[in-house]
Amino acid sequence: MHKIYFYPHEYLRDRQLDTIKNFKLIFGQNYKLLNSSILENRRGGQVSKKNALSENKMSKSWKNIFPLINIKKRPKKAPKDSVIYIWGGLSLTGKFIVEVDNPWTLVGNNLNSMKIFKWVIKKILLSKRCIEIRTISEASRNSLGQLFGKEVFLKATCNYPFIQKKSNNLEKGKSNKPIRFLFVGTQFEIKGGETLIKSFLSVLKKNKNCKLDIITFLPNRFKKLVQNKKEISVHDASFSREEIHSKFMKHCDVLLFPTYGESFGMVALEALAHSMAIITTDVYALREMVINDKNGFIIKPPISIWNNQMPSENFSLIPNYKFYIRKIDTKDFEKKLEKSILYYIDNPIELIIARRFSKNLFEKKFMYKG
Repeated sequence: MHKIYFYPHEYLRDRQLDTIKNFKLIFGQNYKLLNSSILENRRGGQVSKKNALSENKMSKSWKNIFPLINIKKRPKKAPKDSVIYIWGGLSLTGKFIVEVDNPWTLVGNNLNSMKIFKWVIKKILLSKRCIEIRTISEASRNSLGQLFGKEVFLKATCNYPFIQKKSNNLEKGKSNKPIRFLFVGTQFEIKGGETLIKSFLSVLKKNKNCKLDIITFLPNRFKKLVQNKKEISVHDASFSREEIHSKFMKHCDVLLFPTYGESFGMVALEALAHSMAIITTDVYALREMVINDKNGFIIKPPISIWNNQMPSENFSLIPNYKFYIRKIDTKDFEKKLEKSILYYIDNPIELIIARRFSKNLFEKKFMYKG
């Protein structure tokens, strides 16, 4: 039996806390959790309102300048016979399990560091000290394979984030009630928020049988666009994840997620658990949750940090990504997004079919049994 000690990361997201909360269901009887106290007084971390709305460009940190590996010292409180569970990092000594959303987190998203330390990381990952390599998507597993070769690919296993099926009224589209759309994202511009608003305003000129809820930290310069639009409601991103599920996703039909940069896209998986259709972009792992023209639409974004499952030339722009997004031409993207939104408003029966497909896809591929 492996005794698991979760590394006490300062910042943990909801999906990472879920891994700890549902430890027995995820890992089974051959694993024992040693430090469940790590959950005490924890709430899933997210980008703060101050940082989301900041107009100050970030200067390069020492992590971007000096080549490094994200390698952790073994916690002093961890028993000698325990296995350290680390997100996006490696253990300096002893046995460990690593969970990866994308391999470049192992070097602080520094592309130059990966070039320098690639052979060292590969050696550690293939060592007996590394008990498991767990990825949260097939995209991440494929990236590992492309970076480090077949041995690392075969050692890695895809383990989607823990989430259970949620309730939603699939037959709502048979009524004449407005089709409800939802956008969730603290980093409004990086998640494609400006394009979303422009596309939805164009939709309203053609069909007003719809409603859009936006949960975000909305920059002031976009507030005039949605002012006095009764079909668009903007909510500050201060809700807990549970509140977003119960107050919004439970009642919405389609998730709008025209993002320009993701390693996974947890909100898409949450929408899938609510049997929602999803309109999103072809970015990294999102294609695993959306089958184009089946349970939603996948649109090629005008800019992305990814080129399939490898970093694009924009990857190094991540710290100041939104400032570069403002410079790109999104008109064609807006038209495609508008067309996809209108399709579900004009064809409510197709929307029901798409949502049923989401329900079946989630139950077959993502739902934990037990």
